[in-house]
Amino acid sequence: MTGGLAFFTGLLMGMVINHLLGGSRTGSSQLRKQLDKAEAELNEYKEKVADHFSTTAHLVNRMTESYRDVHEHMAASANELCTDELTRQRLNDALLSSNTLLSGNSDEKASQAVEAPKDYALKSDPEEAGTLADNFGLDNTKKAVNNA
Repeated sequence: MTGGLAFFTGLLMGMVINHLLGGSRTGSSQLRKQLDKAEAELNEYKEKVADHFSTTAHLVNRMTESYRDVHEHMAASANELCTDELTRQRLNDALLSSNTLLSGNSDEKASQAVEAPKDYALKSDPEEAGTLADNFGLDNTKKAVNNA
């Protein structure tokens, strides 16, 4: 009888353990489904991002080509319609600078032409005080006051 009781107790404990472990199998299968769903959503998002950047690049290229066409049309019309030489020269200079920007080339001549003016006087002697020195120009005013 004790053998039968031990058998049934073992059987009952086996069923409880199986039930507990079986529940974890369903939990792991749910986690697997959630993981698969998350991976599918991530892949879909990656595809959307790639499509977005591809479309954006295509549209920017079309916009650049359209801008180039408008620029060429304006240049041709300006040369055809402007009869004054000074106006034509100004337009050619403006078109040249915009062509440089459009093509992405930067010549040394273009950068020199755009250089900002220097707002200081050059020194005739390296030992001479510069225009920003505290005593610049004071000697001249003292002589003028003493002579008067």
